[in-house]
Amino acid sequence: MFNINRTIKNRGVLNHNKGLTLIELMVVIGIFMIISGVAIFNYGNFNSTISLQNLTDDIALSVRKAQSFAIGARGISDGVSEVDFNKSYGVHFSKNTAPDTTKLESSSQSFLLFSTKGDLDYDINSNLACGKINSECIEYFNIMTADSIKDIKITKDSVEESIGATDTLDVVFTRPNPRAYFCHKSGSNSSPCNIENISSVKILISNGQEVEKFRAITIQNTGQISIQNDENK
Repeated sequence: MFNINRTIKNRGVLNHNKGLTLIELMVVIGIFMIISGVAIFNYGNFNSTISLQNLTDDIALSVRKAQSFAIGARGISDGVSEVDFNKSYGVHFSKNTAPDTTKLESSSQSFLLFSTKGDLDYDINSNLACGKINSECIEYFNIMTADSIKDIKITKDSVEESIGATDTLDVVFTRPNPRAYFCHKSGSNSSPCNIENISSVKILISNGQEVEKFRAITIQNTGQISIQNDENK
């Protein structure tokens, strides 16, 4: 009975359901566009940060791998004689933006892990494919993102300085010690190593974006490897 009476009471009442006005619709669309723009911007910034950190980690791990190969006396076979355990291992770096494509060398967009014997540097004139028998190059890393090796700095006699635009730097480890040797060569050539008084090396990585961010990998001659945020290049 209650339900019937309520229905009769409400009969004939005209309900007006208001819709969105044009102004309200424009406000809603504007808010949506602002939120979407902020989300897209933050997503791109997040991806750039992750990519930069991944490259920094890859470089640091490659240096650590060279160190562990040397300390662990990792052997390499030449395909004919016995396995050679007297190898040194290192990582070859450069910040060159226009490398010689006829040579297997590093650049601002690449670096490589190598083995060597009897010296403390990478033979840049070797034309053997990476990973092949008798090739010094073990593994080649090509940077496929906008990130790059922005700068390479060496500390000599407590003074930090950047290497030249076409210079190369090899970080080398040799058994049985974990310490690092630094081979700095002037220009992309076979000039002798300059390893005197180099106490540390800093490799500066950039995200290559308009709002530039940096990470730095510092390698001490004691063999210590560390990563830092470096907002000031």
